[in-house]
Amino acid sequence: MRSLVLGLQFGDEGKGKITDFVSGKDSIMVRYNGGTNAGHTVVTSKGTFKFHLLPAGSLRSKTIVLGNGMVIDPEALIAEIKTVRPENPRLKILISSAANVVTKLHKAMDKAQEEMRGASKIGTTSHGIGPTYEEKYSRNGIRIGDLKDINVVKQKLSLISRMRESELRGTEYQSEEKLNQLANELAGFWPQIKDYVTRTESFLFDCVNSGEEMVFEGGHGTMLDIDFGSYPYVTSSNTISGAIHTGSGVSLRKISRIIGVIKSYTSRVGEGPFPTELSGTDADRLREAGAEYGTTTGRPRRVGWLDIPLVKYASELNDVDELSITKLDVLGTFKEISICKSYRPEVMNPMNVLMGYAMAEPQYIHMDSWGKLKESEIEHIVETGYKSVPPEMKNYIETVETLCGKPVRIISIGKIRESTIIKE
Repeated sequence: MRSLVLGLQFGDEGKGKITDFVSGKDSIMVRYNGGTNAGHTVVTSKGTFKFHLLPAGSLRSKTIVLGNGMVIDPEALIAEIKTVRPENPRLKILISSAANVVTKLHKAMDKAQEEMRGASKIGTTSHGIGPTYEEKYSRNGIRIGDLKDINVVKQKLSLISRMRESELRGTEYQSEEKLNQLANELAGFWPQIKDYVTRTESFLFDCVNSGEEMVFEGGHGTMLDIDFGSYPYVTSSNTISGAIHTGSGVSLRKISRIIGVIKSYTSRVGEGPFPTELSGTDADRLREAGAEYGTTTGRPRRVGWLDIPLVKYASELNDVDELSITKLDVLGTFKEISICKSYRPEVMNPMNVLMGYAMAEPQYIHMDSWGKLKESEIEHIVETGYKSVPPEMKNYIETVETLCGKPVRIISIGKIRESTIIKE
């Protein structure tokens, strides 16, 4: 089985838990886009693990691959590997030599760009992701494979500094001495990662041809896609299912199962339109109940009710086979639960609303809550399966299925890995 797990909202849907859940000890786990601006959390009996570069299935899989579509901060990567190694000593790690490198220079540019935007700021993580992709597409980027040659690194840093003079004005990265220091630092990472670096697409072709179990993990939610998301309040890479091909080399035709992950409500970090956003005490209550703070930034997330038009759009865009729904336990803290079933007036494409091209009001249906679940109730549901799910929760799940036109297969009702069931 070759599966893809991706988010259908603005990120933070719980992809990390679902990726970990569907992975196994013989899985090949592949990440194909983004960088440290992604944050995936997995909670096990051994503790809480937060991933930013490594796939969330790293705790159980036999091999992980960081594809060419990623932008990688080598310092952060090395630290993350050290965290995972004790939990999965046998883990094989492969890094594409064609993945681009995020440096401190790119982070300085990221902050400078956000300051220049002023009132039009995007709300980036300032982790240097956007500028790194910019250099990739302007063909000046530093690739992972370049780190073995300090002269190549120095040349590219000097070129970037000259070309980005206006953005870097007033920073230390216009100094040749500082650039040389940064080059030495980057080259110093090479001995620590060189054994992992290869042309990963060749390895992945072999895995596909030999029928290996593979799980591909998207780094961000669909609505943050650079082309199809709520531009300009998006990330700097393609986050949809088709990005597998350009980000890893593996054709989407080789994927047998596309799992679209949605949270039972909606959340968003940073700026941009949010039709179902809550405010006041309801927002505070949902944010606290769901611990809605960015894994990468720690920023409080904006929260609101589940937006079905948005999910349907994302489902069609990614051609998903099934849905996974997370954090149902969180919604139980409300006495009444709402779902946005449509917009009024009706719009052909919900992106018209998200992009501000059309004004529309969310139309809600209101449903009874199943109440806050006790730990013993969650354990019972896990042991006995979907038949033991409270009727109000079943009604919610089946309403989502009807409205979206897609089956819900994986249901998360708690933080830990085990608090997950399959709906046959």
